[in-house]
Amino acid sequence: MSFVFDPYYQGLLIRALGTTIFISVVVIVGSNILALPMAIYMQRPRGRLRGLIIGYSFFARAAPVLALLFALYYGLPRFGIYLDPLPSALIGLTFSSTAYNLEFLRSGYESIAPGQMDAARALGLRPVATQFKVMAPQAYAAASPALFSNAIQMVKGSSLASLVAIDELTAASTTIISETYKALEVLLVIACFYGLIALAVLALQGTYERRQRWISPRS
Repeated sequence: MSFVFDPYYQGLLIRALGTTIFISVVVIVGSNILALPMAIYMQRPRGRLRGLIIGYSFFARAAPVLALLFALYYGLPRFGIYLDPLPSALIGLTFSSTAYNLEFLRSGYESIAPGQMDAARALGLRPVATQFKVMAPQAYAAASPALFSNAIQMVKGSSLASLVAIDELTAASTTIISETYKALEVLLVIACFYGLIALAVLALQGTYERRQRWISPRS
């Protein structure tokens, strides 16, 4: 693994790692922010937009992420819309991840006892305060294992950004392999980088779940 000690390859890997972390953070945070209002809206039994949200959720989860990225980066120019590689990757990955987080949060809301809403009203809480102080924390606590698992999937999914000309870890590995012919060594190093990012997400999950234990009923 002599390439690891080469300043040129070290700089290449560090820049690629920074790009991968940036993409992962933006997609994870953005998808959670976008999924929450839709999950809240889906609690309405007769909301007019329910059909639209259900259709979006089905399409975003059924469509391959790679196809979404290609459509954004290579397909939109046919309609006079040109996106740089990074926005294309961020939009495509967030579009897909939001649909999964929506379903996880929706199930989290459905796990909350119906009396929670009535209790909040009895205490005089306004609807917005009820959602963000009572309902949303419980929904996130119930859905946290699935949400964090999806976050790790998005970290790995960021590797698809290499196919729309973004120099993240997978693209860097391709460059280094083509110059050093050390495929196994390079891929092991790249796998370690992805593993470290995944460990960071798991550490955040552990911290979050320890702080949220008070939400669950105690035996």
